[in-house]
Amino acid sequence: MTKYFKLWFSSISVKLFFWFWIVAIISVLSSHFIISQLAEDSLILPAHRGDMRQLHKIVRYAKHHTKLTIQQFLHSLPTYKANNVWLKDNTKSQIYTAKKHTNKVLKNYLLQNSLTDPITIQFRKLRLTGPLTINTKGQNYQLYVSNYSNHRIPPLSVHRIPLWLRITITVAISFFLLWLLAKSLSKPLLKIQQAANDLGNGKLSTRVTELDQRNDELGQLAKSFNQMAKKLENSISAQQRLLGDVSHELRSPMTRLQLAIALAHKSKQTPDELTKYLLRCETEINRLDTMLDNVIALSRLENTIPVINNHQLTINKLVDDLVVDGQFLADEKNIIINNIPTQNIIINADEQLLASAIGNILTNAVKYSPENSQISIQLSVNEQQLIIKITDSGMGVPETALKQLFEPFYRVQNDRARATGGSGLGLAIAKQAIIAHHGTIEAYNNNKYGLTVEIKLPCN
Repeated sequence: MTKYFKLWFSSISVKLFFWFWIVAIISVLSSHFIISQLAEDSLILPAHRGDMRQLHKIVRYAKHHTKLTIQQFLHSLPTYKANNVWLKDNTKSQIYTAKKHTNKVLKNYLLQNSLTDPITIQFRKLRLTGPLTINTKGQNYQLYVSNYSNHRIPPLSVHRIPLWLRITITVAISFFLLWLLAKSLSKPLLKIQQAANDLGNGKLSTRVTELDQRNDELGQLAKSFNQMAKKLENSISAQQRLLGDVSHELRSPMTRLQLAIALAHKSKQTPDELTKYLLRCETEINRLDTMLDNVIALSRLENTIPVINNHQLTINKLVDDLVVDGQFLADEKNIIINNIPTQNIIINADEQLLASAIGNILTNAVKYSPENSQISIQLSVNEQQLIIKITDSGMGVPETALKQLFEPFYRVQNDRARATGGSGLGLAIAKQAIIAHHGTIEAYNNNKYGLTVEIKLPCN
C-alpha cells in the first residue's frame, strides 16, 4: 500500500493537481492576510440605535446635574454605565472616562478626530457611538458611549479597499506561484530537449543525468531517453566497427581470389593447374559468401529488433538434432560429442534462431578441439532457468581474452583461425541470438583443459 501511494504521489498529473490546489489556497489566504493588513482598523457606520438610546438617557441625566464637575458627573453615573462613557473637551483636546485603564485605541481615535453628527465607529471588538453634547459647570463636552461588539469587521473593511488593488494582489500571488510551477516543469523538459539536440548533432555519449533519478513521468522520460541514446550509440558504434572489420576481413580472400585468377590465366595450357586454381577461386568465393551471410545475420541481430517466432519446443530434441549434424564434422577428427541425457525440457523460443546459436558454438568447439578428443553437452534447469553447457577439449583461451570471444571478428590466434577457416563471427551471432531470447552467454576455462560456453535462458 505504501509503495502504491508513493508511486501515485510521484505521478506528474497528481503533482499538477496538488500544485494548482495549493496555489489557489495560498492565493486566497495570502490575499486575505495582505488585505487585512492594509484594511483600516475602524469602519464608520450609521449610529447604533441602542447606543443612541443610552446616550439620550445620559443627556437627560446631565441636565439635572449641571452643577457637578466632570469627574463628579462621571462618578455619579451607575458603574455599569460610567465604564462605557467617554467625554471629550474640544477646547483642551482632553478625554475623560471613569475607567482606570482607558482603551488607547478609542482614546487616540477621539483625540485625532473631530466629530459633529452622531455616528457609530466599528472597531474590531467594540463600537463607539456619538457625539451628543452635555453641559456641566458651564462647559460643553462631547458625549460618547462604547460597547463590546460580537462581530469583527475585516470582511466589511475589505470593501473599502479599491477593487483594482484586491485584483492586483490576487493576480500577483497566483502569478508568482504558477511561475514557479512552470519553471519546475519546463526546466527538466528543456534539459531533455538540449540532450536530444546534442544527440542529433552527433554527440552519441549524451545522457540526461540527475533527472533519471526521479520517480515521476519526467524521470521515466529521462530513463527512456538514456536507453534510446545508449542503444543508438551501441548500434552506430557496432555498424562502424562492423564496417571496418568487414573491410579488413574482405581484403585477404579478395587478394587470394585475385591471385588465383591471375595464376589461372597463366596456366591455360596446363589443365591440371587450371583446375587447381579454379577450385581455389571457388573456395575463396564460398568463404566470401559465408562471411557475407554471417555479416548480414549479425547486423540484423545487432541493429534491429529481431522478430522472434516463439513457440513451445522440446530443447532436448533440438540439441539431439544439432549433435547429429555436428558429429559429421567431428568424425573427420575422430571427436566424440557426448550428449548427456536428461529429462525433457520444454521452453518458449525461436527454434531456428536458437539452433543457429547452439550450432555455432558446437561447430566452434569441434574446430578448436584436438583429434581423438571429446565434447560434451549438458542441459539442466535451475531456478526457472535453462542452462546449456558445451565443453570442449581444446587448449582454452587466455583469461584476458574471455570477454572478447563474443565480439565480431575476434580471434585468439589469427593463424589458427585461418587454418580452420573461421571468420570470427560465429560466437558473436550466438551471443545476439541468446540476447534476443533475454538470456545470457559466457565462456570460462575448465580446471584442467578446454573451454566451456554456458547459455542461460528463461524457462517461461
